[in-house]
Amino acid sequence: DDITKRAIDIISSVDFVACEDTRVAGGLLHHLGIKKELISLHQHSSDEKIDYIIRELRRGKNIAYVSDSGTPGISDPGQALIVQIRNPNVEIRNKRNQIQNSNIQIIPIPGASAVTAAISISGMVDKEFYFVGFLPKKKGRETKFKELAVLKAPIVVYESAQRLEKTLNDIKSHFGAGSEVFLAREMTKKFEEYWGGDISEIISDLKNHKIKGEFVLIVKK
Repeated sequence: DDITKRAIDIISSVDFVACEDTRVAGGLLHHLGIKKELISLHQHSSDEKIDYIIRELRRGKNIAYVSDSGTPGISDPGQALIVQIRNPNVEIRNKRNQIQNSNIQIIPIPGASAVTAAISISGMVDKEFYFVGFLPKKKGRETKFKELAVLKAPIVVYESAQRLEKTLNDIKSHFGAGSEVFLAREMTKKFEEYWGGDISEIISDLKNHKIKGEFVLIVKK
């Protein structure tokens, strides 16, 4: 329901849709009454898949990229496609700052954004914040927390249900027991939920919440 009219018009007009998950995108298109060819493009997609999409773009095809949720290209496998299109020769042209590489234009279609939506109701961010995206699972995780520990601005993290408790405990360990945390779960979806408090309260209160889906964490030290 949060999709914009412009996004619907774009999806309706393109030649085909590249998407993070054909099942999710297929459900969206069915809901909108739109029939389009779907091509999957996810984190495990081969370079050949990206090359195919770029070849089709160079042939003059119009292609929309749809992520599972939120804005494509932000902590999202669609970024790999954008990087490939922009390199090696990127020129910024015209007043609309359309990114052109050869005859390809990349045009963002603004829409739902988990980062800005969570921040807007957290009461924890005045002006500046630091967006992390997903933290490293193992390699580099300790180093990343040490880097974040010296920052003064609130920190925004994406996290899965499986790693939420571990990440909260790591936050307490590295940032201190006085840290404040705001959690947003399954934003814009049926079981969305929001709550916050100091880190110790949040950890002890986890048992009273359904730890499923994806989370946005905002941390203020």
